[in-house]
Amino acid sequence: MSFELNRDAKYREMVESPLEPLILRMAGPSIVSLLITSAYNLADTFFVGQLGTSATGAVGIVYPLMTLIQAIGLMFGKGTGTLLGRQLGKQDMKKAGQTAVHGLVCVTVLVSVLMVLGLAFIQPLSVLLGATGSMERYTVVYARFILIAMPFKAAATALSCILRFQGYSRRSMYGLGSGALLNIVLDPLLIFTLGMGFSGAGAATLIGEMVGCFILLWQCSREGCIPIRLQNLSLSREGLLSIFSGGFSSFLKNGLSSIASVLLNRAARPYGDAAIAAFIVVNRLVHIFQQIYFGLGEGYQTVCSYNYGAKCYHRVRKGFWFCIKLGSLLLVVVVLSLAFAEPVIRLFRNDPNVIASGAAMLRAHMLTLSLLPVCSTGFVMLQGIGRNLDAAILGSGRQGLFLVPLILILPRFFGLGGLIAVQPCSDVLSTILGIIILRPNMRKLVDDESFFQTNV
Repeated sequence: MSFELNRDAKYREMVESPLEPLILRMAGPSIVSLLITSAYNLADTFFVGQLGTSATGAVGIVYPLMTLIQAIGLMFGKGTGTLLGRQLGKQDMKKAGQTAVHGLVCVTVLVSVLMVLGLAFIQPLSVLLGATGSMERYTVVYARFILIAMPFKAAATALSCILRFQGYSRRSMYGLGSGALLNIVLDPLLIFTLGMGFSGAGAATLIGEMVGCFILLWQCSREGCIPIRLQNLSLSREGLLSIFSGGFSSFLKNGLSSIASVLLNRAARPYGDAAIAAFIVVNRLVHIFQQIYFGLGEGYQTVCSYNYGAKCYHRVRKGFWFCIKLGSLLLVVVVLSLAFAEPVIRLFRNDPNVIASGAAMLRAHMLTLSLLPVCSTGFVMLQGIGRNLDAAILGSGRQGLFLVPLILILPRFFGLGGLIAVQPCSDVLSTILGIIILRPNMRKLVDDESFFQTNV
Protein backbone atom coordinates (compact mmCIF):
# COMPACT_ATOMS: atom_id res chain seq x y z
CA MET A 1 0.00 0.00 0.00
CA SER A 2 2.85 2.40 0.89
CA PHE A 3 4.51 1.73 -2.48
CA GLU A 4 1.23 2.43 -4.35
CA LEU A 5 0.66 5.68 -2.43
CA ASN A 6 4.20 6.85 -3.20
CA ARG A 7 3.82 6.03 -6.88
CA ASP A 8 0.46 7.80 -7.06
CA ALA A 9 1.92 10.91 -5.43
CA LYS A 10 4.87 10.82 -7.85
CA TYR A 11 2.49 10.50 -10.82
CA ARG A 12 0.49 13.56 -9.73
CA GLU A 13 3.69 15.53 -9.19
CA MET A 14 4.96 14.71 -12.70
CA VAL A 15 1.78 15.48 -14.65
CA GLU A 16 0.00 18.11 -12.54
CA SER A 17 2.51 20.27 -10.63
CA PRO A 18 3.75 23.63 -12.11
CA LEU A 19 6.03 22.75 -15.00
CA GLU A 20 9.01 25.12 -14.74
CA PRO A 21 9.73 24.46 -11.02
CA LEU A 22 9.26 20.72 -11.68
CA ILE A 23 11.88 20.70 -14.46
CA LEU A 24 14.31 22.62 -12.25
CA ARG A 25 13.71 20.19 -9.35
CA MET A 26 14.37 17.24 -11.63
CA ALA A 27 17.36 18.95 -13.26
CA GLY A 28 19.07 20.23 -10.09
CA PRO A 29 20.45 16.88 -8.86
CA SER A 30 21.40 15.90 -12.44
CA ILE A 31 23.36 19.13 -12.90
CA VAL A 32 25.13 18.65 -9.56
CA SER A 33 26.09 15.04 -10.30
CA LEU A 34 27.30 15.91 -13.82
CA LEU A 35 29.34 18.84 -12.51
CA ILE A 36 30.92 16.63 -9.85
CA THR A 37 31.78 14.09 -12.55
CA SER A 38 33.33 16.87 -14.65
CA ALA A 39 35.21 18.06 -11.58
CA TYR A 40 36.79 14.65 -11.10
CA ASN A 41 37.78 14.63 -14.80
CA LEU A 42 39.43 18.00 -14.23
CA ALA A 43 41.02 16.72 -11.02
CA ASP A 44 42.57 13.84 -12.97
CA THR A 45 43.88 16.33 -15.54
CA PHE A 46 45.19 18.68 -12.85
CA PHE A 47 46.97 16.13 -10.65
CA VAL A 48 48.30 14.08 -13.58
CA GLY A 49 49.50 17.36 -15.11
CA GLN A 50 52.02 17.55 -12.27
CA LEU A 51 53.62 14.39 -13.71
CA GLY A 52 54.35 15.89 -17.16
CA THR A 53 52.85 16.76 -20.55
CA SER A 54 52.93 13.17 -21.84
CA ALA A 55 51.03 11.94 -18.77
CA THR A 56 48.39 14.66 -19.27
CA GLY A 57 47.99 13.63 -22.88
CA ALA A 58 47.65 9.95 -21.96
CA VAL A 59 44.59 10.65 -19.77
CA GLY A 60 42.95 12.30 -22.77
CA ILE A 61 43.97 9.47 -25.08
CA VAL A 62 42.00 7.03 -22.89
CA TYR A 63 39.03 9.41 -22.67
CA PRO A 64 37.35 8.07 -25.87
CA LEU A 65 37.34 4.61 -24.27
CA MET A 66 35.52 6.03 -21.25
CA THR A 67 33.10 7.80 -23.61
CA LEU A 68 32.41 4.51 -25.41
CA ILE A 69 31.64 2.77 -22.10
CA GLN A 70 29.29 5.59 -21.20
CA ALA A 71 27.69 5.38 -24.66
CA ILE A 72 26.82 1.72 -24.10
CA GLY A 73 25.55 2.46 -20.59
CA LEU A 74 23.43 5.32 -21.93
CA MET A 75 22.05 3.20 -24.75
CA PHE A 76 20.59 0.73 -22.27
CA GLY A 77 19.96 3.37 -19.59
CA LYS A 78 18.10 5.85 -21.82
CA GLY A 79 16.35 3.04 -23.71
CA THR A 80 15.22 1.51 -20.43
CA GLY A 81 14.46 4.88 -18.84
CA THR A 82 12.35 6.40 -21.62
CA LEU A 83 10.33 3.18 -21.96
CA LEU A 84 10.02 3.01 -18.17
CA GLY A 85 8.87 6.64 -18.00
CA ARG A 86 6.12 6.08 -20.57
CA GLN A 87 5.02 2.89 -18.77
CA LEU A 88 4.83 4.80 -15.48
CA GLY A 89 2.89 7.56 -17.25
CA LYS A 90 0.39 4.84 -18.23
CA GLN A 91 0.65 3.46 -14.64
CA ASP A 92 1.74 -0.01 -15.81
CA MET A 93 3.93 -1.03 -12.83
CA LYS A 94 4.43 -4.68 -13.81
CA LYS A 95 5.98 -3.88 -17.17
CA ALA A 96 8.04 -1.10 -15.61
CA GLY A 97 9.60 -3.59 -13.15
CA GLN A 98 10.45 -6.01 -15.97
CA THR A 99 11.93 -3.24 -18.09
CA ALA A 100 14.24 -2.00 -15.30
CA VAL A 101 15.88 -5.35 -14.56
CA HIS A 102 16.04 -6.31 -18.24
CA GLY A 103 18.06 -3.23 -19.16
CA LEU A 104 20.48 -3.53 -16.24
CA VAL A 105 21.28 -7.22 -16.76
CA CYS A 106 21.84 -6.81 -20.51
CA VAL A 107 24.25 -3.89 -20.22
CA THR A 108 26.29 -5.55 -17.44
CA VAL A 109 26.75 -8.78 -19.38
CA LEU A 110 27.64 -7.04 -22.65
CA VAL A 111 30.20 -4.67 -21.13
CA SER A 112 31.82 -7.48 -19.11
CA VAL A 113 32.53 -9.32 -22.36
CA LEU A 114 34.00 -6.16 -23.91
CA MET A 115 36.19 -5.67 -20.81
CA VAL A 116 37.79 -9.10 -21.26
CA LEU A 117 38.48 -8.42 -24.95
CA GLY A 118 39.96 -5.01 -24.16
CA LEU A 119 42.34 -6.39 -21.54
CA ALA A 120 43.47 -9.11 -23.95
CA PHE A 121 44.41 -6.56 -26.63
CA ILE A 122 45.37 -3.57 -24.51
CA GLN A 123 48.67 -2.76 -26.29
CA PRO A 124 47.27 -2.39 -29.81
CA LEU A 125 44.21 -0.67 -28.32
CA SER A 126 46.35 2.12 -26.87
CA VAL A 127 47.98 2.72 -30.27
CA LEU A 128 44.56 2.72 -31.96
CA LEU A 129 43.35 5.37 -29.51
CA GLY A 130 46.12 7.69 -30.72
CA ALA A 131 48.96 7.36 -28.20
CA THR A 132 52.34 8.68 -29.32
CA GLY A 133 55.51 6.74 -28.50
CA SER A 134 56.18 8.85 -25.39
CA MET A 135 52.58 8.42 -24.20
CA GLU A 136 52.12 4.70 -24.85
CA ARG A 137 53.46 3.51 -21.48
CA TYR A 138 51.15 5.84 -19.56
CA THR A 139 48.20 5.00 -21.80
CA VAL A 140 48.47 1.24 -21.22
CA VAL A 141 48.62 1.71 -17.44
CA TYR A 142 45.59 4.00 -17.31
CA ALA A 143 43.56 2.01 -19.85
CA ARG A 144 43.96 -1.17 -17.80
CA PHE A 145 42.22 0.40 -14.80
CA ILE A 146 39.51 1.92 -17.01
CA LEU A 147 38.78 -1.43 -18.65
CA ILE A 148 38.37 -3.16 -15.27
CA ALA A 149 36.01 -0.36 -14.24
CA MET A 150 33.90 -0.78 -17.41
CA PRO A 151 31.09 -3.02 -16.06
CA PHE A 152 30.67 -0.83 -12.97
CA LYS A 153 30.60 2.42 -14.99
CA ALA A 154 28.10 1.09 -17.54
CA ALA A 155 25.83 -0.39 -14.84
CA ALA A 156 26.01 2.87 -12.85
CA THR A 157 25.04 4.87 -15.94
CA ALA A 158 22.04 2.61 -16.55
CA LEU A 159 20.97 2.68 -12.88
CA SER A 160 21.20 6.45 -12.85
CA CYS A 161 18.80 6.66 -15.81
CA ILE A 162 16.41 4.15 -14.21
CA LEU A 163 16.23 6.31 -11.09
CA ARG A 164 15.88 9.60 -12.95
CA PHE A 165 13.05 8.46 -15.20
CA GLN A 166 11.08 7.49 -12.11
CA GLY A 167 11.47 11.04 -10.85
CA TYR A 168 14.23 10.27 -8.31
CA SER A 169 16.96 12.56 -9.64
CA ARG A 170 18.32 13.19 -6.15
CA ARG A 171 18.91 9.49 -5.54
CA SER A 172 20.76 9.32 -8.85
CA MET A 173 22.90 12.26 -7.74
CA TYR A 174 23.86 10.51 -4.50
CA GLY A 175 25.29 7.54 -6.38
CA LEU A 176 27.10 9.33 -9.20
CA GLY A 177 28.25 12.19 -6.96
CA SER A 178 29.64 9.99 -4.21
CA GLY A 179 31.75 7.97 -6.62
CA ALA A 180 33.11 11.10 -8.30
CA LEU A 181 33.88 12.85 -4.99
CA LEU A 182 35.71 9.76 -3.75
CA ASN A 183 37.78 9.82 -6.93
CA ILE A 184 38.74 13.46 -6.34
CA VAL A 185 39.85 12.67 -2.78
CA LEU A 186 41.78 9.55 -3.80
CA ASP A 187 43.67 11.17 -6.69
CA PRO A 188 46.27 13.13 -4.65
CA LEU A 189 46.30 10.48 -1.92
CA LEU A 190 47.21 7.62 -4.27
CA ILE A 191 49.33 9.57 -6.77
CA PHE A 192 51.50 11.52 -4.33
CA THR A 193 50.99 10.47 -0.69
CA LEU A 194 51.17 6.72 -1.34
CA GLY A 195 53.64 7.17 -4.20
CA MET A 196 51.66 5.24 -6.83
CA GLY A 197 52.31 7.91 -9.45
CA PHE A 198 50.31 7.60 -12.66
CA SER A 199 48.82 4.25 -11.56
CA GLY A 200 47.19 6.07 -8.65
CA ALA A 201 45.00 8.07 -11.05
CA GLY A 202 43.70 4.88 -12.64
CA ALA A 203 43.15 3.17 -9.28
CA ALA A 204 41.22 6.19 -7.96
CA THR A 205 38.90 6.05 -10.99
CA LEU A 206 38.31 2.31 -10.56
CA ILE A 207 37.47 2.58 -6.86
CA GLY A 208 35.19 5.59 -7.46
CA GLU A 209 33.23 3.77 -10.20
CA MET A 210 32.75 0.66 -8.05
CA VAL A 211 31.51 2.59 -5.01
CA GLY A 212 29.17 4.74 -7.10
CA CYS A 213 27.64 1.66 -8.77
CA PHE A 214 26.87 -0.08 -5.47
CA ILE A 215 25.36 3.10 -3.96
CA LEU A 216 23.07 3.47 -6.99
CA LEU A 217 21.99 -0.17 -6.68
CA TRP A 218 21.12 0.49 -3.02
CA GLN A 219 19.18 3.63 -3.96
CA CYS A 220 17.01 1.51 -6.28
CA SER A 221 15.97 -0.64 -3.31
CA ARG A 222 14.59 2.29 -1.31
CA GLU A 223 10.89 2.93 -0.73
CA GLY A 224 8.79 4.15 -3.66
CA CYS A 225 11.25 3.01 -6.33
CA ILE A 226 10.73 0.21 -8.84
CA PRO A 227 12.92 -2.53 -7.30
CA ILE A 228 15.67 -4.29 -9.28
CA ARG A 229 14.77 -7.96 -8.76
CA LEU A 230 16.17 -10.82 -10.82
CA GLN A 231 12.90 -12.72 -10.45
CA ASN A 232 11.31 -9.97 -12.56
CA LEU A 233 13.74 -10.73 -15.39
CA SER A 234 11.79 -11.74 -18.47
CA LEU A 235 14.19 -11.81 -21.40
CA SER A 236 12.38 -11.32 -24.67
CA ARG A 237 13.34 -10.21 -28.14
CA GLU A 238 10.55 -7.63 -28.14
CA GLY A 239 11.67 -6.12 -24.84
CA LEU A 240 15.31 -5.94 -25.90
CA LEU A 241 14.38 -4.33 -29.22
CA SER A 242 12.26 -1.72 -27.42
CA ILE A 243 15.16 -0.82 -25.14
CA PHE A 244 17.66 -0.85 -28.00
CA SER A 245 15.55 1.31 -30.32
CA GLY A 246 14.84 3.80 -27.53
CA GLY A 247 18.48 4.11 -26.54
CA PHE A 248 20.24 3.68 -29.88
CA SER A 249 20.22 7.42 -30.53
CA SER A 250 22.19 7.93 -27.28
CA PHE A 251 24.66 5.24 -28.28
CA LEU A 252 25.07 6.77 -31.73
CA LYS A 253 25.52 10.26 -30.28
CA ASN A 254 28.09 9.26 -27.66
CA GLY A 255 29.71 6.53 -29.76
CA LEU A 256 30.37 9.00 -32.58
CA SER A 257 31.75 11.39 -29.97
CA SER A 258 34.19 8.66 -28.93
CA ILE A 259 35.25 8.09 -32.55
CA ALA A 260 35.62 11.83 -33.09
CA SER A 261 37.83 12.10 -30.00
CA VAL A 262 40.11 9.36 -31.34
CA LEU A 263 40.31 11.12 -34.72
CA LEU A 264 41.06 14.45 -33.02
CA ASN A 265 43.85 12.85 -30.99
CA ARG A 266 45.33 11.27 -34.11
CA ALA A 267 44.95 14.50 -36.11
CA ALA A 268 46.80 16.40 -33.34
CA ARG A 269 49.73 13.94 -33.28
CA PRO A 270 51.79 15.79 -35.95
CA TYR A 271 51.74 18.90 -33.74
CA GLY A 272 53.27 17.09 -30.74
CA ASP A 273 52.31 16.25 -27.16
CA ALA A 274 51.64 19.92 -26.34
CA ALA A 275 48.81 20.15 -28.90
CA ILE A 276 47.23 16.93 -27.62
CA ALA A 277 47.51 18.11 -24.01
CA ALA A 278 45.92 21.46 -24.98
CA PHE A 279 42.97 19.67 -26.57
CA ILE A 280 42.55 17.54 -23.45
CA VAL A 281 42.47 20.55 -21.11
CA VAL A 282 40.09 22.54 -23.34
CA ASN A 283 37.72 19.62 -23.83
CA ARG A 284 37.51 19.09 -20.07
CA LEU A 285 36.83 22.81 -19.47
CA VAL A 286 34.16 23.10 -22.16
CA HIS A 287 32.66 19.85 -20.90
CA ILE A 288 31.88 21.49 -17.54
CA PHE A 289 29.69 24.17 -19.12
CA GLN A 290 28.06 21.65 -21.41
CA GLN A 291 27.20 19.50 -18.43
CA ILE A 292 25.15 22.30 -16.86
CA TYR A 293 22.90 22.33 -19.87
CA PHE A 294 22.93 18.55 -20.29
CA GLY A 295 21.76 18.31 -16.67
CA LEU A 296 18.87 20.64 -17.46
CA GLY A 297 18.04 18.40 -20.41
CA GLU A 298 18.07 15.32 -18.18
CA GLY A 299 15.52 16.96 -15.89
CA TYR A 300 13.33 17.95 -18.84
CA GLN A 301 13.54 14.48 -20.40
CA THR A 302 12.20 12.85 -17.24
CA VAL A 303 9.21 15.19 -17.29
CA CYS A 304 8.86 14.85 -21.06
CA SER A 305 8.59 11.04 -21.25
CA TYR A 306 6.30 10.86 -18.20
CA ASN A 307 3.90 13.49 -19.60
CA TYR A 308 3.98 12.06 -23.10
CA GLY A 309 2.91 8.70 -21.67
CA ALA A 310 0.11 10.51 -19.80
CA LYS A 311 -0.87 12.33 -23.06
CA CYS A 312 -0.11 15.77 -21.58
CA TYR A 313 1.45 16.97 -24.83
CA HIS A 314 1.15 20.68 -24.03
CA ARG A 315 3.51 20.17 -21.07
CA VAL A 316 6.04 18.51 -23.38
CA ARG A 317 6.04 21.56 -25.68
CA LYS A 318 6.04 24.12 -22.91
CA GLY A 319 8.99 22.42 -21.18
CA PHE A 320 10.97 22.44 -24.43
CA TRP A 321 10.67 26.21 -24.87
CA PHE A 322 11.48 26.80 -21.20
CA CYS A 323 14.80 24.96 -21.62
CA ILE A 324 15.63 26.85 -24.82
CA LYS A 325 15.13 30.19 -23.03
CA LEU A 326 17.39 29.16 -20.15
CA GLY A 327 20.11 28.35 -22.66
CA SER A 328 20.61 32.04 -23.36
CA LEU A 329 22.46 32.25 -20.01
CA LEU A 330 25.37 30.43 -21.67
CA LEU A 331 26.26 33.70 -23.43
CA VAL A 332 27.67 35.00 -20.13
CA VAL A 333 30.12 32.09 -20.01
CA VAL A 334 31.15 32.74 -23.62
CA VAL A 335 32.11 36.37 -22.87
CA LEU A 336 34.13 35.41 -19.77
CA SER A 337 36.04 32.67 -21.60
CA LEU A 338 37.16 35.09 -24.31
CA ALA A 339 38.73 37.37 -21.70
CA PHE A 340 40.41 34.82 -19.42
CA ALA A 341 41.49 31.99 -21.74
CA GLU A 342 45.27 32.07 -21.06
CA PRO A 343 45.15 32.17 -17.24
CA VAL A 344 42.62 29.35 -17.18
CA ILE A 345 44.80 27.08 -19.37
CA ARG A 346 47.85 27.96 -17.25
CA LEU A 347 46.16 26.52 -14.16
CA PHE A 348 46.39 23.04 -15.65
CA ARG A 349 49.68 23.09 -17.53
CA ASN A 350 52.24 25.90 -17.33
CA ASP A 351 53.79 25.08 -20.69
CA PRO A 352 53.99 27.99 -23.21
CA ASN A 353 53.10 25.75 -26.15
CA VAL A 354 50.11 24.24 -24.33
CA ILE A 355 48.92 27.70 -23.23
CA ALA A 356 49.18 29.22 -26.73
CA SER A 357 47.30 26.38 -28.45
CA GLY A 358 44.85 25.90 -25.59
CA ALA A 359 43.79 29.56 -25.40
CA ALA A 360 42.99 29.65 -29.13
CA MET A 361 41.06 26.37 -28.85
CA LEU A 362 39.10 27.52 -25.79
CA ARG A 363 38.00 30.77 -27.45
CA ALA A 364 36.95 28.98 -30.64
CA HIS A 365 34.99 26.28 -28.78
CA MET A 366 33.20 28.72 -26.50
CA LEU A 367 32.09 31.03 -29.32
CA THR A 368 29.49 28.51 -30.50
CA LEU A 369 28.57 27.13 -27.07
CA SER A 370 25.38 29.22 -26.96
CA LEU A 371 24.04 27.20 -29.91
CA LEU A 372 24.04 24.02 -27.81
CA PRO A 373 20.45 24.29 -26.43
CA VAL A 374 18.78 23.70 -29.81
CA CYS A 375 20.31 20.29 -30.46
CA SER A 376 20.61 19.24 -26.82
CA THR A 377 17.00 19.97 -25.83
CA GLY A 378 15.67 18.75 -29.16
CA PHE A 379 17.51 15.46 -28.81
CA VAL A 380 16.19 14.63 -25.32
CA MET A 381 12.65 15.63 -26.31
CA LEU A 382 12.62 13.43 -29.43
CA GLN A 383 14.05 10.53 -27.47
CA GLY A 384 11.57 11.05 -24.62
CA ILE A 385 8.53 10.92 -26.92
CA GLY A 386 9.79 7.91 -28.88
CA ARG A 387 10.78 9.67 -32.15
CA ASN A 388 13.85 7.47 -32.25
CA LEU A 389 14.96 7.94 -35.86
CA ASP A 390 14.83 11.74 -35.68
CA ALA A 391 16.59 11.62 -32.31
CA ALA A 392 19.35 9.46 -33.80
CA ILE A 393 19.89 11.85 -36.72
CA LEU A 394 19.88 14.96 -34.54
CA GLY A 395 22.02 13.39 -31.81
CA SER A 396 24.66 12.20 -34.25
CA GLY A 397 25.00 15.54 -36.04
CA ARG A 398 27.24 17.54 -33.72
CA GLN A 399 29.76 14.82 -32.87
CA GLY A 400 29.45 12.61 -35.91
CA LEU A 401 27.75 13.53 -39.18
CA PHE A 402 29.53 16.88 -39.29
CA LEU A 403 32.45 16.61 -36.88
CA VAL A 404 34.08 13.48 -38.33
CA PRO A 405 34.21 14.71 -41.96
CA LEU A 406 35.42 18.13 -40.78
CA ILE A 407 38.27 16.48 -38.84
CA LEU A 408 39.34 14.70 -42.01
CA ILE A 409 39.09 17.82 -44.22
CA LEU A 410 39.94 21.07 -42.37
CA PRO A 411 43.36 20.17 -40.85
CA ARG A 412 44.53 18.94 -44.25
CA PHE A 413 44.07 22.41 -45.74
CA PHE A 414 44.48 24.73 -42.74
CA GLY A 415 46.80 22.85 -40.37
CA LEU A 416 46.38 23.40 -36.62
CA GLY A 417 44.03 26.36 -37.27
CA GLY A 418 41.73 24.04 -39.20
CA LEU A 419 41.80 21.53 -36.37
CA ILE A 420 40.80 24.25 -33.89
CA ALA A 421 37.90 25.31 -36.17
CA VAL A 422 36.45 21.80 -36.46
CA GLN A 423 34.12 21.87 -33.41
CA PRO A 424 32.73 25.42 -33.94
CA CYS A 425 31.90 24.64 -37.58
CA SER A 426 30.20 21.42 -36.52
CA ASP A 427 28.15 23.32 -33.91
CA VAL A 428 26.79 25.74 -36.54
CA LEU A 429 25.89 22.99 -39.02
CA SER A 430 24.24 20.77 -36.39
CA THR A 431 22.11 23.70 -35.14
CA ILE A 432 20.76 24.23 -38.67
CA LEU A 433 19.99 20.49 -38.87
CA GLY A 434 18.25 20.68 -35.48
CA ILE A 435 15.90 23.43 -36.60
CA ILE A 436 14.97 21.48 -39.74
CA ILE A 437 14.17 18.29 -37.78
CA LEU A 438 12.38 19.90 -34.83
CA ARG A 439 9.86 22.02 -36.74
CA PRO A 440 7.68 19.13 -38.05
CA ASN A 441 7.93 17.29 -34.72
CA MET A 442 6.66 20.29 -32.77
CA ARG A 443 3.72 20.56 -35.19
CA LYS A 444 3.06 16.83 -34.72
CA LEU A 445 2.78 17.32 -30.95
CA VAL A 446 0.08 19.96 -31.55
CA ASP A 447 -1.78 17.58 -33.89
CA ASP A 448 -1.52 14.69 -31.40
CA GLU A 449 -2.98 16.85 -28.65
CA SER A 450 -5.86 18.01 -30.85
CA PHE A 451 -6.64 14.40 -31.81
CA PHE A 452 -6.53 13.25 -28.18
CA GLN A 453 -8.79 16.05 -26.94
CA THR A 454 -11.29 15.41 -29.76
CA ASN A 455 -11.52 11.69 -28.97
CA VAL A 456 -11.59 11.81 -25.16
